[in-house]
Amino acid sequence: MTKRILLALVLSVLTAGVVFSQTDFKDMAKNTITVDFGPTIMGGLISAAGGIAKNMLEEDVGISSSGFGIAAQYERQLLKNFSVAGRFSYLGGNVGFSDSVNTGGATVKTDLGVNIYSFSIEGHARYYPWGKTFFLDGMLGYANMKVNLSGKIVGTGTGGYKEEMSADMAGSQGFFALGAKFGWRISFGKKGGFTFEPSLGYVYGIGSGDTIWDQLSKKIREKNNGANIEDGGIAQIFDIVQNYVFVGGPRLSLAFGWRF
Repeated sequence: MTKRILLALVLSVLTAGVVFSQTDFKDMAKNTITVDFGPTIMGGLISAAGGIAKNMLEEDVGISSSGFGIAAQYERQLLKNFSVAGRFSYLGGNVGFSDSVNTGGATVKTDLGVNIYSFSIEGHARYYPWGKTFFLDGMLGYANMKVNLSGKIVGTGTGGYKEEMSADMAGSQGFFALGAKFGWRISFGKKGGFTFEPSLGYVYGIGSGDTIWDQLSKKIREKNNGANIEDGGIAQIFDIVQNYVFVGGPRLSLAFGWRF
């Protein structure tokens, strides 16, 4: 029953978009401003990830996370079948980790905080094959991702032994971003008005300069007298977070706005 209700709702929304879409370029609304809550959903998933990870780890391991994202876009209709748009997007997340391990008479206490955020400035070109709701979108832009680490790792043992490693440092990297998506611009008025715009696409980022992990590992060695750093798979984790969450990866957009 629930599936039937959802299907009926989706069909009614799409039908309304087709009925109210404009076919006469002279009279149609040529400006659209939208706010996209797709990044907000991603921020919510980052927040939820902390609780999931905590349940999977040992009870004495402390982990927490939070996230938030938002995007805004302005679109200008140039022709009945073609428009251009500018978009700004932001996504940020925080992860806290604490742990204490006792092995062979030594104690290692870890207290770390990781703040990751990214923003992008994008230019979009859109093609509406039938001059109505459905569109194909190509994007070129610039994205930047920054990581701030804070905290320390302290090891203590017998005989007054103590070794401390600081983790207070930051790294950032710029990216040339390109992507594509398809979606529907559904207007609930004959000449603009309230607009709902769902879309699905993919973004790929091409980085410039040293990777963020290369920057951070270099700073760790500098702050800790050239200590050798074994990444233990951390570099791969950074790549996944970068390429599939904060800079690139699949993109679901649920945008709401106004056409005029």
